[in-house]
Amino acid sequence: MILRRFVLIAVCCSAVALVGCGFRPRAEIAIPADLGPVKVVGSDPYSPLTDSLARALTRANAQPATAQACGPAISAAAGCADNKVATLRVASETWEEGPLSVDSFSHVREYIITYKVKFAFVAADNTDIAPLQEVKLQRDYTYDDSHALGASQEQSTIREEMQRDMAASIMRRIGIALRNRKS
Repeated sequence: MILRRFVLIAVCCSAVALVGCGFRPRAEIAIPADLGPVKVVGSDPYSPLTDSLARALTRANAQPATAQACGPAISAAAGCADNKVATLRVASETWEEGPLSVDSFSHVREYIITYKVKFAFVAADNTDIAPLQEVKLQRDYTYDDSHALGASQEQSTIREEMQRDMAASIMRRIGIALRNRKS
């Protein structure tokens, strides 16, 4: 009985402390309906990042710029400019990998992977919502000679996770830019 009261008091105190410090869960990003259809244009048409961003925008209630929304003839140069479409443009994606630490025998023991993306988000009327900016993520991992076969799989997993994190980071920046735009 005393233990149950103690737990209840501890939970109530924790809740009051969290509310008092200003903590609140991150809100979902919502693309305003007045923005119109949104398209994602990437520097690499086969990039998993552009696919992730398109899915994230759809989850954020953005209307995707389809062929029907853009009109019957879509050219690569014109895009959907005639029908007022907002554009999330991924200007560049770069991956860099290098040694982070070396052992006494000059064998690399740790690597660092850096993922940089430059993007801009432009409204249909060509006003910048999020001007061109760079997001940079870094991860390090340990390389073990005795597990060399698993190292490539680990690197592939790290890259996939970094692409998911990059899409989430870009969406957070867009959300902040949209909130500041309303103010």
